[in-house]
Amino acid sequence: MSTESTAPADHVVAVVLSVVAEVTGTGPHRASDSFYDFGGTSLDAIRICLRVGRELDVDVPPETLLDSEDLAGFAAAVTAARDAR
Repeated sequence: MSTESTAPADHVVAVVLSVVAEVTGTGPHRASDSFYDFGGTSLDAIRICLRVGRELDVDVPPETLLDSEDLAGFAAAVTAARDAR
């Protein structure tokens, strides 16, 4: 896999992990962590999705985070939404 194809995905993961830590006041987190494992709430999900969306210029509904198995899955969904624009 080339660096070009992994760099944007890595950037999305870094943004997601950073925003989750800032919004929840917990961390550091790994991509394999579940949003619910550290006490994430629906209000946190709204805040996280708004911030991630603003930073990455993509519309991310809170259901995307709430329905993701882990933060890596959420980041993958965010990447897919960016690629679909």
